[in-house]
Amino acid sequence: MQSNRLHQLDWLRVIAIGLLILFHIGMVYVPDWGFHFKHETSSDGLKNLLLTLSPWRMGLLWLISGVALRHMWNQRNDWQLILTRSTQLLLPLLIGVLVIVPPQLYIEMTQAGKMPLGFGDFLFALYVDPKHYFDDYQSGIWPHFDVNHLWFLRSLWQYSVILLLLAPLLTSRWGQKVSRLLSGHLTLQLGLSFVSVLLIETLLEGEQVRETYGFYLLLFGFLLGSHHLFWQKLKASWLPITLLALSALILLQFVFEFIWQTGPLQENRYAVTVGLTIYALAKTLPVFAVVALACRFLQQESSIIRKLNPWVFPIYILHQTIIIVLAYSLAQYQLPLIMEGILVTMLTFTICYLAVLLLSKLPLLQPMLGVRLVRPFYHSPLWHYSITISCIPIMLALIS
Repeated sequence: MQSNRLHQLDWLRVIAIGLLILFHIGMVYVPDWGFHFKHETSSDGLKNLLLTLSPWRMGLLWLISGVALRHMWNQRNDWQLILTRSTQLLLPLLIGVLVIVPPQLYIEMTQAGKMPLGFGDFLFALYVDPKHYFDDYQSGIWPHFDVNHLWFLRSLWQYSVILLLLAPLLTSRWGQKVSRLLSGHLTLQLGLSFVSVLLIETLLEGEQVRETYGFYLLLFGFLLGSHHLFWQKLKASWLPITLLALSALILLQFVFEFIWQTGPLQENRYAVTVGLTIYALAKTLPVFAVVALACRFLQQESSIIRKLNPWVFPIYILHQTIIIVLAYSLAQYQLPLIMEGILVTMLTFTICYLAVLLLSKLPLLQPMLGVRLVRPFYHSPLWHYSITISCIPIMLALIS
């Protein structure tokens, strides 16, 4: 088992959130793909660029989360971990759903012509007197309170609880034999992952695809992430895995242009099957490639990455609302598309940085946005009981 800290995971967390921010900025300016706010003009070329990130970006986060969960279990494998993990995820989710996400809903409804109120009156309607305004926006944790980009936290809590309940079986003698066998055979890992993703894409539909894909990679990281041999094999094979991943992403561009977009191949069963196969490869290989590259080149501790890591969680919670508010506010000036995109990008990262500075001065707010603290107060029974009680409503909503 790997006992030392995996510094490549720290790098990967920061890289993954950076890519996610860029992807969500791009979503404002691409046509067709649904988002909570869309610019009036859009770029088809940008869609091709986002296609290189879209299939695997969340898979990387799921795999990292699975490895982190296993290391938590190795350090404290009891029921207390389930409670601790629940409060770590559900309190930020609760704050996010009630406070961070509503501006996205206001902008989405305003652009759709379904919100005639100003923002202040919108908040009153949202929290106090909904009337008929939200009749078309009822899906979510509670009526008209949805998770938006925080779906990852919702599903991560649900699947983490499932894995922690199954952990005694997964880490049993037989479970260890299976994971050791897999950890020593990279080809078997790749083949199993590809077949699993292909079956998920073929047999499931809608959000089931996204959720099951995430659960698979969370389970994969949980089973293999603490085996030293797993990281060794990835590090040794970084070049071929990277070349295979790049090939899959290049082929995906051809699938997008000649099968999914236009032409008679859209109705050709064999062409669609080939396209689905390549898409499954593009959802699988880049995840392994990015992790393998990190194993090869990012195993050294970095003081900058060490300082950034505690703030990845709050930036994840805040970033999409920041992006949508900025894009909505700048749209009225009718700037050239590329200029506005650059402005939104620069301002998003700047505001995220300022938010981190502010949070660093306000320790009481930090656990509400997912920052783990070492202050004695946050380990007191009073704090844990208070947070647990406040999370019960959202916990019951997620279970039901």
